Amino acid sequence: MRFAPTADNRQSLEQFRHLLFHLQMECGSIHHIFRFFKEEANFKHFDALKAIDPKLMPQLLAREHVLEARRSASPEGALEHLRTALELDPHCPEACLELAGLAETPEAAMMWYQRSMDATSLLLGAERLAELLSNFKENPWKQVETHTWFKAKVSLSEKLFRNGYYETAAIHFKEILDLNPTDDLELRPYLLTALLCENQLEEARALARKNPTDCSVKWLFCKAFLKFKEQGDSSSSRRYLARALKRNLWVSIFLMGIEELPPARLVEYRKTRGFKPGSRLEAADCVKCIGMAFCEDTCLQGWLWNVMKESVKEEEES
Repeated sequence: MRFAPTADNRQSLEQFRHLLFHLQMECGSIHHIFRFFKEEANFKHFDALKAIDPKLMPQLLAREHVLEARRSASPEGALEHLRTALELDPHCPEACLELAGLAETPEAAMMWYQRSMDATSLLLGAERLAELLSNFKENPWKQVETHTWFKAKVSLSEKLFRNGYYETAAIHFKEILDLNPTDDLELRPYLLTALLCENQLEEARALARKNPTDCSVKWLFCKAFLKFKEQGDSSSSRRYLARALKRNLWVSIFLMGIEELPPARLVEYRKTRGFKPGSRLEAADCVKCIGMAFCEDTCLQGWLWNVMKESVKEEEES
C-alpha cells in the first residue's frame, strides 16, 4: 500500500530530500549517510520519501556520479560521470554546476549555471523556492535546499562580469545583494565596478552613498574612479585617489602593468584567511574586481598614469 502523506508531511519529506542531497554532497557518498541511518535506526523519513517517489534512488545515484566527477583525475573522466548523472536525473542541479566548471567557453558555462538554477527551481517548485529565498533574508544560509542555487547564481554573475556582460551581471549582483544585504560574499564592489563599466554614474553614485563607511581597498578605488568619471581631473578626484593609493599603493602598480600579479591560486588561498592591509595579495584581489573598470576607460588609465608620474617627480625633486 502506498503511503499518502498530508501536505505538511510532504513538505517535511521534501525538506528531508534536500537535506539528504546536501549531506550526500558534503559527506562524499550516500553510503556514509546510510551508515548513519543504520546506526541511528532512523530510516523512517527515508522509507517514507522513497515510498512516494520512485525517482529518489536515481537522484541519489546521479549525485554519486557528481561526486565521482569531482574525484576524477581527468576532465574526460569527469564529463563521463556527469553525463551519466544527467541520464539518471536530467534535472540534477549539482551536475549542471560541475559541467559549468568544465565548459570550454564562457557562454557554455553561463548556460550550465542558468540550467543549474532552473533545475533547482523545478525540483523545489517556484512557490517553495520563493518562500525559501524570502526566509533567506532573515536567516541567511540556513536553507540547504538553496545551497546549489546560490552557488550557481553567484558563479553566473561573476562569469558575466569577467566576460564583459556588465549590465546583466549588475542585475544578478543586485538580486543577490537584495537577498543578502550584509554582503558576506563581498559582491557590492563588483556591482559598483559593473555600473562604472556601463557608465551608469547616477546609479553608481547612489550605491556609493549607501555605504559611506566602507574603507575596503576595492571600495576606495571604485569611489576614486567614480569621482574621476563625474568630474575629470579635479582636486576632489585626486583627493579620492590619494586616499585609495594610501590604502594600497600596489593596486596602481599592478593596474599599470609595472609588475606582474601574484599567482591567482595564492591570492585565493590567502583570501580565506584574510589579507594583510596594503599587501601585494590584497592588491591583486582588488585588481581582479576594479581592473575591469580601469581597462574599459582609456581616459581613466591616462589619469592614473599622469598622477603617478607627477607623484614620482615630486619625490625626486624633494
